[in-house]
Formats: sequence, structure tokens, C-alpha cells
Amino acid sequence: MVNVEEEIKKAFEAFNKGDHRTSFEIFKPLAEQGDAKAQFNLGFLYRIGKGVKQDYHEAYHWYSLAAEQGYAEAQYKIGLMYYKGQVVAQDYQKAFKWYSLAAKQDDPKAQFNLGVLYRRAQGVAQDHKQAFKWFVLAGEQGYAIAQFTLGGIYEKGEGITQDHIEAIKWLKLAGEQGYTDAQYKLGWMYYHGEGIDQNYQKAFEWYSLAAEKGDLKAQFSLAVMYDNGHG
Repeated sequence: MVNVEEEIKKAFEAFNKGDHRTSFEIFKPLAEQGDAKAQFNLGFLYRIGKGVKQDYHEAYHWYSLAAEQGYAEAQYKIGLMYYKGQVVAQDYQKAFKWYSLAAKQDDPKAQFNLGVLYRRAQGVAQDHKQAFKWFVLAGEQGYAIAQFTLGGIYEKGEGITQDHIEAIKWLKLAGEQGYTDAQYKLGWMYYHGEGIDQNYQKAFEWYSLAAEKGDLKAQFSLAVMYDNGHG
């Protein structure tokens, strides 16, 4: 009898070694037998075109089978395909359905994207409190874009009480993970003393991190600091 977990482990090992065809050949029969993890990963291989010719329709097919079995990552991917209108007709309500299912299983990407739907009134009535709730859940799991978004919400007081201390907290969490927009924003806040004591040294540090990644705004801001003798 085939040990499914052992076979899946072999498939991942083959993939990580660059032997994508072997990975595909291991996942395919397991997926056909109904294993949700194999179905998801087979869909992934079809989506990226590794080990098999790229085929978004096949990717959708296998993602759907895994999603129907409750596999969270597949539910997120199906939601994303409906959101983008990739292979399927764009449908925000269906994106909302699938994001919701994955988000309730603690998938941080789905939680964040569900928050975006609530924020933008896409497929659901606008609800900033619900958006905030899902952003926090994703941010607490370390999802950098959610942390950055929370920083902006607190800074502007969008649907909640404005709180620059919380804004800085969330922006730092994102910035410390290397999220460039958060690094630039922190540099800007420290440079201008926006909701925090002005601190050129910290502004320089955060601008530098963003600039090293090629952020043009940060590079320009550093040039201004040097020009003004603050570098």
C-alpha cells in the first residue's frame, strides 16, 4: 500500500532538487486518487509550468478539487483566480466565498485579501470594521503587507481612532521583515516628525534600507538629507 505522506515528501524533495518532472509524476496519481495536498501541488505545477506544460485551466481544475475538500491554500488560490478573472470570469462574490473559507482556516493571505474586499466593497458591502479585523488576524501571523496596511489605517484613523503609536508599531513589524514601502514610510515619518518625535538618524536608517532595495522615493529622500547635512 502506498504511503501517501512518504510519496508527497519524495515529490517535494524532487522539486527542490529541480527535478520537476519527477515531482509531477509523483503528485499526479496521488491527486487522481483524491489526495487534497497532491491535488493542490499538481495544480501549482500546472500553474507555474514546471514538470509539465503550463496550463491555467488544469491548475484551476486541480485547485478546485482540493478546495472542495477544504484545503485552505487551494481555496485561497481559487479566490484569487476569481478576483483576477484568471481562466474564470471575474467574480468578486465568488472570490469572497473562497477567501472566507480559507481565512477561517487561518490562511493569512486569504485573511488579508478578505479584508481588502471588505475595504473596497468588492463582492460584499463595505465594512471597515470587518476589514480591520481580518487585517489584524493576518498581521498577527506576520503577513507583512497586512502589517503595512494596518500602519496606514492607524495613521489615517480609517474607521478607527487615529493612533500614531500603533501605526509605528505595525509599520516597524513590516519594515523589519524587509517590506520596502513600510521602510520608506517609517523614514518619512521620522524625518518629518509625523506623529512621532523627529529623528534624522532613524529616518536615515529606514530610508537607507528602502533605498538599498531600489526604492526611488527613498533614494531621493536620502539625497535630500545629504544635501541638507542630515546624512
